[in-house]
Amino acid sequence: MNILLHICCSTCSLEPVRLLRSGGHRPTGFWFNPNIHPLEEYHLRFVDLKRLSGEWKCDVHYLDAYRPQDYFAMYGIGPDRFTLNPTAASSAIPPAPGRCRSCYRLRLEKTAVHAREQGFDAFSTTLLISPYQDFEAIAATGQEVAEHYNVAFLLEDYRPAFRDAVALSKELGLYRQKYCGCIFSKMERETKKNQK
Repeated sequence: MNILLHICCSTCSLEPVRLLRSGGHRPTGFWFNPNIHPLEEYHLRFVDLKRLSGEWKCDVHYLDAYRPQDYFAMYGIGPDRFTLNPTAASSAIPPAPGRCRSCYRLRLEKTAVHAREQGFDAFSTTLLISPYQDFEAIAATGQEVAEHYNVAFLLEDYRPAFRDAVALSKELGLYRQKYCGCIFSKMERETKKNQK
């Protein structure tokens, strides 16, 4: 099958691409991640994926305009307000898992629409490899979006290959981020780090 694979970062794409290819599928990457913030983090992941896709000869469709407002709009705030006062803005954001589910939906809806418009057989996401993400929520969201947009969702549990992906990313010198991508997860990580 021709699979449109939503990619959150290069490290998480390694094993899903390999496993899909070994299963006889033809994966094409899809970059749409308005949740990634700030711009420097977005740029690091974007450039790293471009390098990897060239080396692995994997086609990727890039919706590469940096548009965090698409993410922040889900919570009724603009990026300028957040940048100026992240603590005040964060009070408008639901805690995980509600926040994460909204983010999954935003990205998977865009992937499903692109898959349907471009004639792919199905879509999937590299989010399914991370033990730090809510697998069940991603699976449920993918199925809901698939039904709504009338395009198949390929649900694969890539989590057993996570350690292999991390080891390979080290060998390849890929950028490995310290948080999922949104500024709220970064703030949560820094808070926990400071508490220790």
